[in-house]
Amino acid sequence: MSFQILDIVLYGFNQEKRVLSFNPGRLNIITGASKTGKTALIEIMDYCLGSSECGIPEGIIRQAVEWVGIRLQVKEGHVFIARRLPSRGQASSSDVFYTVGQTVTLPEYSVLGQTTNPKALEGLLTAHAGISLNVHEPPPGQTRKPLTANISHALFYCFQQQSEVISNRHLFHKQSEQWIPQAIKDTMPYFLGAVDDEHVAKLAALRRLRQALRSLERKLAEHESVRGRGISRAQALLSEAVDIGLRPSGTVSEEWEECVALLKDITSSPLPDEEEEIADEGDEYERLQEERQQLTHELHRIKEQLLAAHALSSDRQGYSREGEAQLARLRSMHLFDEQSSGKHSTCPLCQSQLAENQIPPIISEMRESIAELEMQIRSVEERSPQMQQVIRTLEGRIEEAKRKLRENREALEALRASNQRLQSLRDRAARRAHVLGRIGLYLESLPQLEDASELKREIAELHDQIERLEEDLSDEVVQDRIQSFLSNLARDMSEWARELNLEHSEHPLRLDLKRLTVVADGDDGPIPMERMGSGANWVGYHLIAHFALHKWYVEHNRPVPRFLFIDQPSQVYFPEDRDWEQSAEDAHGEDWQAVKRMYQLALKLVEQLSPSFQIIMTDHANINETWFQDSIVERWREGRKLVPTEWAER
Repeated sequence: MSFQILDIVLYGFNQEKRVLSFNPGRLNIITGASKTGKTALIEIMDYCLGSSECGIPEGIIRQAVEWVGIRLQVKEGHVFIARRLPSRGQASSSDVFYTVGQTVTLPEYSVLGQTTNPKALEGLLTAHAGISLNVHEPPPGQTRKPLTANISHALFYCFQQQSEVISNRHLFHKQSEQWIPQAIKDTMPYFLGAVDDEHVAKLAALRRLRQALRSLERKLAEHESVRGRGISRAQALLSEAVDIGLRPSGTVSEEWEECVALLKDITSSPLPDEEEEIADEGDEYERLQEERQQLTHELHRIKEQLLAAHALSSDRQGYSREGEAQLARLRSMHLFDEQSSGKHSTCPLCQSQLAENQIPPIISEMRESIAELEMQIRSVEERSPQMQQVIRTLEGRIEEAKRKLRENREALEALRASNQRLQSLRDRAARRAHVLGRIGLYLESLPQLEDASELKREIAELHDQIERLEEDLSDEVVQDRIQSFLSNLARDMSEWARELNLEHSEHPLRLDLKRLTVVADGDDGPIPMERMGSGANWVGYHLIAHFALHKWYVEHNRPVPRFLFIDQPSQVYFPEDRDWEQSAEDAHGEDWQAVKRMYQLALKLVEQLSPSFQIIMTDHANINETWFQDSIVERWREGRKLVPTEWAER
């Protein structure tokens, strides 16, 4: 798993190549003067390992070198990667040469050409590093997207540039760049192992289980909705039935099937006895209403008869008066009582002679008319008392009818006034009928539903599985594991800090992943690296932090490249222009002793982890001791540099 560095290769425009080789599983030191290309090595490696931009500084490298390459020792054997340097004005080049094999020899210039692209290279290197499928899900409420750790994140732990190793604020490579600190925080749990390789599989399983749960819950919801808004509607109908007395009061069941059974019992049960009471008391009320209608009709009919009788009596009186007037006029005929009967031609008043056509009827005829008229008048007058009797009778009947109507009204008012319970019972009966109708409609609308117990059992099982997975994947579990791992790292850091005689090494040390720094827990509180004083301390704490991390990565087989490249860790002790050779009189100097302790610690670590870890260090220092000299791979002094001088003369 993962890889180490075998060679860095430069291909010039002159088609020549420059090879810088390293020993895997060992301490590799490049010592040399300033401006020889030491600092550019990290940028070359970073570019070859898939960086999106080329950070190789302008100068002779950009002018004389066309391709830069790196050979890696991987699980499969060897991998060789070369990238063309970008043209002027461009940030990078998409031309990537990649080859892999059990043994890969360094290719010649003529072989180089594009075989892949930077994006594909990133995937290949991620696989070579052993980084499995992973994902970091931001906490709820965070706007950033889920992050998958890849080779670019792993390399944050593999490089310490000259400006980074002496920083008191930034512990990791590129930590000063935007977004990088959060990416380190998000991917650190995976690289430490707090998030294991099964994390993504568990996340995928959790998503599948949640989808299955939502599907079953939708099915159950549809099942319940068919029941008519589920148990709540049946319970509501039962509560209404209890309220109006259709069933005894009691606790409403929580089971839908039992509620439906109770509703069916209600619809099949007879109505309470008070319905009969309503029927009995309602008969009297209806009888009185019907009697009132009959009395009203009879009263109207009698009134009509009385009006007719009064009209007839009025007509009789008019006839009598008219008849009496006629009779009085006819009685004037008695003036002719002394005259003999027969025809008369002389007027009895004026004694004038009458013409033939003026002669009046004979007296006897007039007497007959008078007698007949008197007889008719007497007949009318004889019937007048009978008509008055009829009128009086009709008036009496009217009074009787009115009396009965008053009695009827009083009976109805008494019934209404004293029988409010009757109205209450009527209202209660109407409510019962309404509720019974709703219950019947609800029961009729229920289809034959299958038993949902199996569905509920499956949902309960899914809930249990989801709960277990959520517990395994919870942030609290991850944080607990991280704190446990950091405690182990702190033990090594504290021990090495004492070996390097760093300030505050008497206090417990720890990595603070929230602030991405080293903290000493002093007696008066935490002391972050930025408050620890001199540059020697900053360099020392950078070293022990990265040494502790890589030791953890190797011992726990974590997918981080098995090398650490540190650029010029002794810069805080020696100016760049000081003589690079350690003289005898300097051997016991305090600064030389501090530098010696740093390199001895690095050597001890690679020997402890051999052959699984490699340290590459570039520096001005050159300790005149065998162990140090044996670790030197190249000395860049007296004209020897990364880029051969003759390449600049093309």
